[in-house]
Amino acid sequence: MQLSAASESKAQLRRRMRTARRALSLYQQRQHGYAAAIRLAQSPLLRRAQHIGLYWPMDGELDIRWLQRRYPHKHFYLPVLPAAPRPHLRFRHWHGGPLSYRNRFRIPEPLRGRSIAPQHLDLVLVPLVAFDESGARLGMGAGFYDRTFAFKRHLPGTGPVLIGAAHQLQCVATLPTDSWDIPLGGVVTERRLYRCR
Repeated sequence: MQLSAASESKAQLRRRMRTARRALSLYQQRQHGYAAAIRLAQSPLLRRAQHIGLYWPMDGELDIRWLQRRYPHKHFYLPVLPAAPRPHLRFRHWHGGPLSYRNRFRIPEPLRGRSIAPQHLDLVLVPLVAFDESGARLGMGAGFYDRTFAFKRHLPGTGPVLIGAAHQLQCVATLPTDSWDIPLGGVVTERRLYRCR
């Protein structure tokens, strides 16, 4: 069911959506992640991509890490938070194993491995709190993804395709956006793959 977000502040919408996704059972979480990964596996976007940015799911985010095991011949990277003055994410190669280091937000990151510049990735699967069918994305509010991929606003068609990954319940009818928000090229959920651009 799509709900309008027009009358809600971003903070209110974040609270509502985070509560909703955390309320999913462990079984539902696993089923949604697997179904979304299967949808991506059937997409030419994933079949063509060789260098893919993933994320480590936290706080009820959709878990699509299964893709790394399904495609061992592809290269998967996880975001690494920048040091304080640097605003952009780096992406470091991930071999699929557990991670012991946690950043300042308690999100696991690879400590070692080859890094790749964001513009050289083919596809990036982006976590989100809410989205709409136009490709608008509401993140956690820190702006890391928007700053990292801001070059796409000035150089359309360059860099990776950005695909949001979410539970279907995170879809809203319309989402308020700001001028610095970077729209998604699509969103994958357990029910469908939206093509937005």
